[in-house]
Amino acid sequence: MKKVLFVTGASKGIGLEVAVAALEKDYRVIATSRNAATLREQVLARVPEAGADFLALEMAFTEDSIKAAVKQALDQFGRIDVLVNNAGYGIFGALEEFSLEEVRKNFDVNVFGLLALTQAVLPGMREQQSGHIINLASISGSVTGPVQGIYSATKASVIMMSEALQAEVEPFGIQVTAVNPTGIRTDFLDASSMRRPEKEIKDYEVVQATMSGLARLNHNQGGDPTYLAQAILELAAMKKAPNRFYAGSGALAAMQYKITEVVQEINDFRELSQSVDRKD
Repeated sequence: MKKVLFVTGASKGIGLEVAVAALEKDYRVIATSRNAATLREQVLARVPEAGADFLALEMAFTEDSIKAAVKQALDQFGRIDVLVNNAGYGIFGALEEFSLEEVRKNFDVNVFGLLALTQAVLPGMREQQSGHIINLASISGSVTGPVQGIYSATKASVIMMSEALQAEVEPFGIQVTAVNPTGIRTDFLDASSMRRPEKEIKDYEVVQATMSGLARLNHNQGGDPTYLAQAILELAAMKKAPNRFYAGSGALAAMQYKITEVVQEINDFRELSQSVDRKD
């Protein structure tokens, strides 16, 4: 029996590559975007033999839209074996610049939409006693810096939810993996994709310098979305996948640096940390 993979944000970048790679590996695939007709054309242009094994759906990040998409997927294919929560976007700026509405919108897609889709898929996975939920997080969820505060907060949420969920669903034969890439060469850093707060404060010179650096990095990243998609499918095929997967040499280096930094802080302040323990 062919396995069934459901991937969000599939109109471009990592999501599109996952959909194509999964079809080439003989999965049945449900892929979502804001325009199902265009998505279907894109995918079938690359995998014309997919035919009835491919379902393109329009899905907004509202509970009703998510539930309807999952129902359509189950009606057509009967099950979902792998869920790839890929959809999301970045908003970059100093924390003082953001309106709470801008922050809420980023969390609505990157966190609450991911959670709602996961909740909609889990009953079927529990019933079949198998499944793999793969959440696209980011190295920014563990290692952050200027302008990344809000985006990093959404991805840190994804990482922590993935860790907690793994402990909750492991008894049902379900795996959960948070994929943490950095520097994947997509259009993520394009002006059309990378959002800035409506209110910009010119006093923050570090913001201007960081945004200029990101602009120089755009389309010069070292990671390849095609290779990342292949790695995601390798994870999906594993009997024992990692809960956290760091994608790319840059992600590995950043995380190793962070671990060293945290260990140093623990050692530097160990005595003060232990001073809060009761003495009796």
